[in-house]
Amino acid sequence: MKLIAIISLLALSLLGVTGTALAQQEYPAAPQQKPSPRPAPRPTPAGEPAFGQEKQKCPCVIVGTWKAQITKNEARLYEFDADGVVKVLKVSGNAKPHEIATAKYEFIEEPVVEEPAAPVQKAPDIQVSFTATGTNRIFGKTETTMKVVSFDDSSITCEIPGVKGNVRWTRVDSDRYFMILVARQNEFYDKTGSAFPMVIKLAGGVPTIDAAGIYPDKGRLSFGTIPPETYKDYLREARGDSEVILRLEINSQQYARALKVVQEWQRRARENALLYQHESPFPLNNIILVRDVTQTVNLCQDDFDLYKLDYAYPRDWISDNYSPEFVPFFFFKELRRRNEARHIEYKKFQELVPLPNLASR
Repeated sequence: MKLIAIISLLALSLLGVTGTALAQQEYPAAPQQKPSPRPAPRPTPAGEPAFGQEKQKCPCVIVGTWKAQITKNEARLYEFDADGVVKVLKVSGNAKPHEIATAKYEFIEEPVVEEPAAPVQKAPDIQVSFTATGTNRIFGKTETTMKVVSFDDSSITCEIPGVKGNVRWTRVDSDRYFMILVARQNEFYDKTGSAFPMVIKLAGGVPTIDAAGIYPDKGRLSFGTIPPETYKDYLREARGDSEVILRLEINSQQYARALKVVQEWQRRARENALLYQHESPFPLNNIILVRDVTQTVNLCQDDFDLYKLDYAYPRDWISDNYSPEFVPFFFFKELRRRNEARHIEYKKFQELVPLPNLASR
């Protein structure tokens, strides 16, 4: 790998920049798939993480529907909207849920004072205050406040005044979500190929797909929003060893974070806002894209065996052994190997996602 490429990536990560780009160009001379000398480690400014370290923290997202199981045959649904209103519904057996209360709520998250030397950082102090509307009661009171003890993408454990012990809520979502990582070799004359992530929301039987990365456009290598005619070709099984496809089902919050990354790249694509203007700009931007998308999966819960692209030798053997043009292919291949048990086979994927009903943004 060329020295300038590695230093550019390090500098970008230290500045905490993520984004995307769009451009078209005739691809430069083919890079060599050979290990390259590693530069001396770049000093890290005080207070800034090294390349590959995650700066984001898991957000507690209360908006949505949550279920609390009261007894074997009775449950409560709490529907939080984005305007500060929560509806409480009673669910008994197979009967249709019916509303029993409404309230205004306020989500309060006290900032945490960082202690860099502490071995374990404190969790934020999160509370949700409720004010019942009309003659309603919520948790038996007109006004009350519950404390969020712990949370992840799919559940919240909370302390409710007057309720013995902690109460666990689980997120309810009628939609389904998927992430697909695809890459090819030997598609372009320099032996590289398409490489991009797709995120899919399946709502009402209709899938909506967003994708960004490297793809072919009229014989030329392009970078930006992937057109439907291109990504549709990857909604099937891989064709031999020159392709890698990893299909994962993810939850709504993982999807929302990944979609945000993809849309940021799509926005930059529309504005022609390349982060890298020189020295293999497409591959360098694509590495940041695929790295940031995959890191969103484990932000709140470790349910994905993630390989970190952080240029820390010998841990990151992919970046050490391959030039940027080839990194996404081997990165996705390694992720497929590590997460084979979660990979959705093509026939099963066809059953889950009705391909004739494709939609795109």
